[in-house]
Amino acid sequence: QDEGRLGGFLPLIVRAFPGPLGRGPTHGRRPEGAWMGCGSSKAVASQVHVARPPSKKESLPPSLMASKLGRFQSALPPFAEGRRDFARIFFAKEPKIFVLGKGMPSMRPIQASTGPSSAHIGDLSEQVVERAVALFGENLRLQLSQAFGSAMPDKEVLDALTERAISSMTVNIALDFAQHMKLLPMFLQPAFLIVLLGQPLQAKAATYGFVAEKPQHIQGDRPESKRTPFCVRLLSPDLLAAGEEASKNWEVEYSAMEVCTTTITQAVEMDMPKVKEAINSDRWDPMMR
Repeated sequence: QDEGRLGGFLPLIVRAFPGPLGRGPTHGRRPEGAWMGCGSSKAVASQVHVARPPSKKESLPPSLMASKLGRFQSALPPFAEGRRDFARIFFAKEPKIFVLGKGMPSMRPIQASTGPSSAHIGDLSEQVVERAVALFGENLRLQLSQAFGSAMPDKEVLDALTERAISSMTVNIALDFAQHMKLLPMFLQPAFLIVLLGQPLQAKAATYGFVAEKPQHIQGDRPESKRTPFCVRLLSPDLLAAGEEASKNWEVEYSAMEVCTTTITQAVEMDMPKVKEAINSDRWDPMMR
């Protein structure tokens, strides 16, 4: 049973919260029936289409078509909840977290070479969470040392980057977006890209995932393969400039696009020209057009 729950992104049934659509940030609470990384309710799941090769791009849902680019306000979850979300992501079977900056020809995965069993991940004890945090920090430092060499950021900057990147990789932001745009409460095959640029160093977390307005948009016969023709990128504030108050008023920049892909990694690769342009120009503008 645990193995089924943990397929793909390790889906979470999330908790209910009051308020109509478009009311604003959930402040760490999640909408009823919302799932992250797989289908939604039984009613939705029963209408999911069997996987088939993509043919042509479909038009974005009306709410996204009206505003493919924009901003919305959200909030990071409480500290402990955010770390549990992160541990589920980090210990997924397939890489879900990547980093890209100057000196890196392509995005590099940040994933534990070894980790706890799926049963332990389901328990998400404090020990498992702390192990995820430690391994992530070690792997991130290794990737950055190989890319930056003697220009490696100092320990204080690296510690801040590690801690704030962990906090930013949460299901809450994506589900806030779905609510804000009047989409189904789900975010399929989520992946996270830490983008580094500039001097002094700036860093933002880009969250990618498939979204849907109707159950008919969903394809795929397995939790880890469920997808739609619509992908969004959610870009965090600068992780190295955000203070304590920013977590309560987390302004996210979003970009929506039609895609003909079967995996979110393919969609991220399609976005690489914009990401690399931002890195090479030391400006975030290319990722917002």
